[in-house]
Amino acid sequence: MAVIAVIAVLLIVFVWFLWPSKDAGTARRERPDVDETELEAAERDVQEATDEESVRDWGPGSGRKPLP
Repeated sequence: MAVIAVIAVLLIVFVWFLWPSKDAGTARRERPDVDETELEAAERDVQEATDEESVRDWGPGSGRKPLP
């Protein structure tokens, strides 16, 4: 009988974790320091690039300096 009660409690907790909350709106990053237009322009540049070398990552950890 105790085993059934423990399983029931575990199931209730599991369902509680999976139940969507009221503030679970659209998945949007809330970062005011990110300029969306700059991100869109960078994405366009990458998609329209003629070769892979011109859009290679030059950020932190890549060991490369930014292009002039």
